[in-house]
Amino acid sequence: MDHEKHIKRCYELAVRAGKKGFDTFGAVLVHNGQVLEEAENTADWNKGIFGHAEFNLVHQCANRYSDAVLKESTLYTSCAPCERCLCAIASLGVERIVFGVGYEAFSQLTPGEAFPVDREGLLRKLGIRMKLTGPVLEDEGMHVFEWWGGDYRPLEELIAEMAEVKAGQRIKPEEAADGPERAMITDAETVAKLACELWPDHTAEEMTAEFRNLLTQEETAVFLFRTGEEAAGFAQCQLRHDYVEGTETSPVGYLEGIYVREADRGKGIARRLLNACENWAGEQGCTEFASDCELTNTESQEFHRAVGFEEANRIVAYVRKI
Repeated sequence: MDHEKHIKRCYELAVRAGKKGFDTFGAVLVHNGQVLEEAENTADWNKGIFGHAEFNLVHQCANRYSDAVLKESTLYTSCAPCERCLCAIASLGVERIVFGVGYEAFSQLTPGEAFPVDREGLLRKLGIRMKLTGPVLEDEGMHVFEWWGGDYRPLEELIAEMAEVKAGQRIKPEEAADGPERAMITDAETVAKLACELWPDHTAEEMTAEFRNLLTQEETAVFLFRTGEEAAGFAQCQLRHDYVEGTETSPVGYLEGIYVREADRGKGIARRLLNACENWAGEQGCTEFASDCELTNTESQEFHRAVGFEEANRIVAYVRKI
């Protein structure tokens, strides 16, 4: 299939939308090489109108084409679709999406950073088949945004302007107060370094990949404790919906790991990290918070007792190969 041909058409639609004063995005639906529908962005944030190109395309196609035709079709879009548009496309039954500009490149023009998310995998867990292909002609697509909102501005100027915005959002070390803070995707490597000290059997690369994934999950929270520029410790917690020993409710906040570097111990850092985790769990509606440690880890057992945990049970786990 000629992806470039259809992506170029998406770019034409995106520029057309931009020259009308809208955001520069376009989308087309193709079946057996034939364009069935086209759509432009019509978002109006002042009026609270979503109006993304893919979303508009879905509405044009709804109740117009059979499920069989939609399943065999491919949706092309000038930029990788947002999560809301992905859900709309999935509801239509389209299983193939080809995008021009990818998430990482587009993030150069947004206040937030792009982070890796297995969107296909998440949809698969919901029983939805979706294949995302791209980027296609990404360099060309980035220049489409020069028409964003109707006034032409060079791409380099737009990227530089957003870089200044992002720089202004960062907390300078001298302005940062000591204390626990919610880790972001950009903190994955920092957390990973601490995690490797807690779990030395894992490599820095493994831990970084793991935390990049965890930091995108709504039911997981990671907190860092900084002392000036340095990270002194971290705590990882999440919601558990399965049965947790000694508890009576669900979900339960669960402490998956907590660590403070040796030089910073004895300063109450672990307790403050734990409090941050418990507060987060309470905000999620939990009334109980739990944890565990190995039977031989007496240091961890002492910590749990010192911060107020009560022992619920002791178990021995078994496994056999089949």
